Formats: sequence, C-alpha cells, structure tokens
Amino acid sequence: MNFQRYLSAKRSVDDRALDRRVETRLAEEIRGREDDRLRVLEVGAGIGSSVTRLLARPWPPDRVEYTALDIDPENVAFARERLPAWAAPRGFAVRRAGENADDRVVLTRGQRRTEVRFRTADAFEFLDATDREFDLVVAQAFVDLADPADALAAFRGALASDGLAYCPITYDGATSFDPVHDPDFEERFLDSFHRHLDDGGDSRAGRHLLAEASETGEVLAAAGSDWVVHPREGGYPADEAYFLDCIVAMVAGAVRKEGGIKDDRIAEWATRRREQIGDAELVYCAHQLDLLVR
Repeated sequence: MNFQRYLSAKRSVDDRALDRRVETRLAEEIRGREDDRLRVLEVGAGIGSSVTRLLARPWPPDRVEYTALDIDPENVAFARERLPAWAAPRGFAVRRAGENADDRVVLTRGQRRTEVRFRTADAFEFLDATDREFDLVVAQAFVDLADPADALAAFRGALASDGLAYCPITYDGATSFDPVHDPDFEERFLDSFHRHLDDGGDSRAGRHLLAEASETGEVLAAAGSDWVVHPREGGYPADEAYFLDCIVAMVAGAVRKEGGIKDDRIAEWATRRREQIGDAELVYCAHQLDLLVR
C-alpha cells in the first residue's frame, strides 16, 4: 500500500463528506476577525490536502501563515513538492524560502500571500513545546488517534485567546461494508476493529470530542461528515477503488493485530471485499463528525 497515494485517493471522498455548514461558520468567524493575518497550525497534515483546500476558498484573509505538521517525513516531503505543483497552474507565484531553500513555500496571487512551513514532528510534542500563538488549529481525521480531552487541551495551549479548533472528519464509531454474507461474523469482525482503535485512540472520538468541547469550550458548529463510497456506472469515481482497497487492508490489519479472529477468516474477508471492489459491488460507509470549537 502506498500511503501517499491513499491520502491522495481519499481527497474526493473527503470533499463529499465535509459539512459545508461547519465550514461556512468557520469562514464567518475568520471574516469577523479584526486582524488581517491568519496564523494556522495543521496537525496530521498528511500530503497537504487541507492547505490546497484552504487556498481554493475565497474567504481567507490576504495574509496567511500556515504550519503543516506531520509525523511521517515521507508525507511532509510529498506535501512540500506537491504544493508548488498544485499552485503554479492556478496562477500563484511560487517561491521557496528559508534556511534550506525548501523550508517554506511562499505563494502569492494578487493581494493574497500564503506562507506555508512544513514540519516533521509528533503533534503533541510540537504543541507542548511551541511558544507561538495560532488563530486556528486544523485537525482533520486526527482526534480519533488520541484522547479527545488531551487533544483539546493541547490545542488550547497553542491557540490565541480567541482561537479556533477545526476538527473535521473525526471518526465516530460506525463502519459498514455491504453486501454482507455473514452478519454475525461481520459484527464480530468490526467490533474487533473498534477495539483495536481504542487501544491507542478512541473509536468514538467524534461524540467524545463534542461532549468535552461542550464542557470546556464553545462549540460553534457540529455536523456529520460521513464517508460514503459506492459504485457509479459500473465503477468508482476518481481513485476511490484504490481508496477502498486501502481501507480493506487497514481494517483487516487492525483486526489481525487485535487477535481473537483466525488469520484465515480475516484473509477470506479481505479477499471477498476486494472481489466486490473489482466487481464494483462494494458500498462503504464510515460515520464521522466535523466540529468547530472556540
């Protein structure tokens, strides 16, 4: 599995899933600020999809300072090269700046200037050590990898007094694959998957984050952002067949690590699901939440 290709393949799935009402509230909050500069920190930035999504929106101010943070150096290297390739055809002037010439990418178009810094680091270590104050923390598909209360506390420590945390695509405990041949086994299989997620994170992070934010902050907007992938006209759009293949591999791998289900049954499940992808029969859904918190 090529993880950078997986992150690229899920872009179209994310684009459908992201709740526009939550993003609209984010845009209203950003437009309502007195400062014409926006300081953004993204944790778990992957290959930079959120950076390009922001640049494509009309509502950011003319001056944006964006720090894109990821623990995987391959993701960071991919994002650093991908951003100029995305920006240049869209009319942005691209300049590399910084001590290593590729530490920062500066994009300008008309009055707009966006400076993107790339960092390879553990998110919690970075948040604990930074002395910068950010106006916005973006944490897409991140909080389910941690404890929601710990994540909010870490974000709060790095945010300005009126700062915002935007947490889209936060997993919330429901996955389904159809068609199902053995409902009892499927339920046991997905229960094992969720137990594995709970070992190092939170399989119901969406609702737990919402509850924690309601107690310790101000929830400005919250809505569902489910992944829904299904065949259309005998196939899957964009690179979503590859996305599905990766999801099958990751779920099967998690169940194998959790134990309790024999390897041959796991392999049989994965083989059947891949056949359904090849035949354009598989329907996949995952329940998630988008949250905007002050």
